[in-house]
Amino acid sequence: MDGAAKDRHGAPSPSCRTAARHAGGDFRVTDAPARHTDADGPAHHPPHVLILMSRTGGGHIASARALEAELHAQRPGCRVTIVDLLTDHVAFPFSRMPATYDSVVNRTPRLWHAMWRLTAIAPVGRSSAAIVRRLSQSRIEALLRGEQPDLVISVHPLVNHLVIPVLERVAPRTPFVTVVTDLGGIHPLWLHPRNAAVYLPTERAVELAVSRGLPRRRLHAHGLPVRADFACAAAARRDTRAAFGLDPELPAILVMGGGGGIGPIEAIVSRMVAALATASPGGPAAQIVVVCASNVRLKAQLAAEAWAVPVTTLGYVDRMSDLMGACDLLVTKAGPGTIAEASIRGLPMILYGFIPGQEAANVDHVVDAGAGLFEPDVAALAAKAARLVTEGRDDLAAMAGRAASLGRADATRAIVASILTEVLEA
Repeated sequence: MDGAAKDRHGAPSPSCRTAARHAGGDFRVTDAPARHTDADGPAHHPPHVLILMSRTGGGHIASARALEAELHAQRPGCRVTIVDLLTDHVAFPFSRMPATYDSVVNRTPRLWHAMWRLTAIAPVGRSSAAIVRRLSQSRIEALLRGEQPDLVISVHPLVNHLVIPVLERVAPRTPFVTVVTDLGGIHPLWLHPRNAAVYLPTERAVELAVSRGLPRRRLHAHGLPVRADFACAAAARRDTRAAFGLDPELPAILVMGGGGGIGPIEAIVSRMVAALATASPGGPAAQIVVVCASNVRLKAQLAAEAWAVPVTTLGYVDRMSDLMGACDLLVTKAGPGTIAEASIRGLPMILYGFIPGQEAANVDHVVDAGAGLFEPDVAALAAKAARLVTEGRDDLAAMAGRAASLGRADATRAIVASILTEVLEA
């Protein structure tokens, strides 16, 4: 996904609302000084909201920032603090675990899957969290007493069982809500029974939460929180392509590998170039755009090649909404935020992989809806992509319509509105 831009690309598009944006790596952000207006009144002072996340993948960070921006938009003057609880406020050695996340899921996915499944067993997950909480209790208490929030929001499953029991002792009247940032694989640790409210991506996820004992009245299905620019209408595709330095006339295939630019990206691009060249020997049938994110080595390698079809390589992209709107097909791993954003833009997907455990159900979410395909074989993926953007344009258009049917452009607005009115002011 996108983040702090190292080389920023994309035309500025009109903003649908004023939204605070934070581009750095500082996750103790306390912006927007509190200010009172006549409309606030004594019962509606600008609240202080504490958002708890962790640097395990880019999705939790992106969701926290999206919620922060929307809180500022809906409640001007509120103060929002984003904290990486697992890195900064739990005891050693557990505080080192987030830094190993990318390495574990990429190099030893079977080990990660085993850990995910083991902690999904309720007694194991609860007892593991209890051990970490006991060792970290003084740090968590110090955080809560120091911040004194009016509301706590979790966007990470490992946070809930660590914080809720401590919050109930330190500030029992402070509501704690969870915004689930997984699409399909809802780990049980998301669903602490003493959440004041849980915000889930789909009605299917709500049914799953009910089956695990949560009262339906506390469950809300508004979609996944996404950045504010995805709530804006997409700009004209031809204009947006030109803004990214693309050929305005050629269909564009977007290739991504999450915030780390991971996966067989180089092999995918190479095979796709060959398939496109074969499909249209008289000239390029399409162009390829690759978001390498933090993978500087990948970006340099791809940029150094002489490709038979146009290939544009980007680092971090600040205007992902615009870029997705400029493209016809997305090739990516099954990250929930990427899928949610692509759906809003009506962008069909070919998924080449997923993180075992939490992302496996995301594949079903896309494929069952007819919004995309799952193809882990690189050669087969390249052939399918080339067909879709050449003689398979009708199939591509049908997939685009189904992808759009999954999109929830107003998800962040609806989530924040519900939190403010149904939880904070209840």
